[in-house]
Amino acid sequence: MILALILGWAVLYADRTALYPLLSVIADSLGISSASAGAITSTYFLLYVLPQIPSGFAADRWGAKRVLIFMFALSGLGILGFGLFGTSYALLLFFSGLHGFGASAYYPCCFGTMLSTVPAEKRGLSSGFIGIGMAVGTIGGMAVSGPLYQFFGSYRIPFILLAVPSVLVIFMFIKYLPDVRNDVSPSFAAYGRLFRDRDIWKINIATFTSLYGFWAAATWGPTFLQAERGFSLTQSGLYTGLIALTALPGGILWGRLSDRLGRKRTALFVLPLSAAALFLLTRAQGTPAIVGTLLLFGLFSNTAFTPIAISWVGDIVSRRHPGSMGAAVGFFNGSVMSSAVVAPLVSGFLRDLTGSLVPAITAGVALMFAGSALLLFTPATPDGKDGKGKEVHNG
Repeated sequence: MILALILGWAVLYADRTALYPLLSVIADSLGISSASAGAITSTYFLLYVLPQIPSGFAADRWGAKRVLIFMFALSGLGILGFGLFGTSYALLLFFSGLHGFGASAYYPCCFGTMLSTVPAEKRGLSSGFIGIGMAVGTIGGMAVSGPLYQFFGSYRIPFILLAVPSVLVIFMFIKYLPDVRNDVSPSFAAYGRLFRDRDIWKINIATFTSLYGFWAAATWGPTFLQAERGFSLTQSGLYTGLIALTALPGGILWGRLSDRLGRKRTALFVLPLSAAALFLLTRAQGTPAIVGTLLLFGLFSNTAFTPIAISWVGDIVSRRHPGSMGAAVGFFNGSVMSSAVVAPLVSGFLRDLTGSLVPAITAGVALMFAGSALLLFTPATPDGKDGKGKEVHNG
């Protein structure tokens, strides 16, 4: 099950991150501004974010496996259409949105399945392992899209090729994923209590800030390295993809530490260091310093931090809101991934305004430090927990 979920994330992240090194290429080819090019990515994430909670409802009601497979097939059609028919700005927006809509169900179905089947004391570690797919996909998408474009002379070819694994991985889902369903669907009142839970809101907002910084760096990082540090198209994509290289051990390490030491304690260590590493990127000069900074940032960002946050939410939901795991995970991912809608647009706008991406990256740093401060006011554990994700039985 975990292997199938890892491969699913690898495919989705390769599909989405292959676009980032090509943003400036697409802008030049179509004669559009940086903000308009960023809107292609933002359209993907807008259609990715909006169905998150409905997808969680659907997973709770009809089963995560069925919803995941149907929506993943739509995402494959989107990436194929992006490659085959993406000859105009309007068509790129349409197929980017279709791909994002299809991919929207994966997070609530993936982590809803994992959190419903894995014991609490192993949630952080399991989340870290699933994050391997995100990291591998990020590296793969960013590393191959530039060379494929240079070899074939078309920005559409990488997406046509990526459509093949997007279809093949569906067969693994059919064979290996369990069919997780609730015996009784939660009431509207139960969902209302879930969405009013202040502790979940605090964790979601803090994770939003973490991912804002990540997406500002990931989407515009290649352009930053090309325009402001003198790297080639191939180098910029490959080096930005290094963020995911250290996220591989980072996600597993921090996830496991959160199982042992507690979610809050680990989160308050990881998120501020992620912000500090991102700030260093704006000051780094020369290949060794930039590569080292990107590796350091990856160790503490996105797929390294998110396993802690989603496990923290899972602890709360399993104790306070049983039967609502799919909706809770959809709520979490919809909240945090809205950063990917905002960050590319705001970063592109700040670049158009200032002529540099340094202000855009600095804005991400400031948000991440604010998110770290918010976690200080979030209780370490839900009622009945011992601080390490394990249930305590009294009496």
